Amino acid sequence: VDLSGYVSTDDQNLTLSGNTLGIEDGNTVDLTPYLDNTDDQNISGSSLVGTDLTIGIENGTSETIDLSSLVGTDDQGLSLSGNTLTLEDGGSVDLTPYLDNTDD
Repeated sequence: VDLSGYVSTDDQNLTLSGNTLGIEDGNTVDLTPYLDNTDDQNISGSSLVGTDLTIGIENGTSETIDLSSLVGTDDQGLSLSGNTLTLEDGGSVDLTPYLDNTDD
C-alpha cells in the first residue's frame, strides 16, 4: 500500500512585521492588543550608604544590594631595592632598562 499521499509537507514559516504575526500560505494576526507600553518607570532615589546600594524605582519597590563582598583588603606596599621595584605579596619589576644614564 502506497501511503506517500498522506505524508505532510506543511513547512510553513512564521513572520513578524511590526506588530503583525503572519504564517506562510495563511493569515495574519495583529498583536497590538497584547502590548503593554504603560511601564514608564524611572530609576530614582538611589543611594549608596556604606556598602549598601539602594536602587529606587519610580512607583515601585526599591531594591537594596549588599556590596560588602566586593570590598578588597589588598593593601600591599611597594619597595625599591637598587633598581628592583617589589610588590609586598609577590611580583617585582627590574627598572634597569628605564634608567637614563646619559646625563654626564
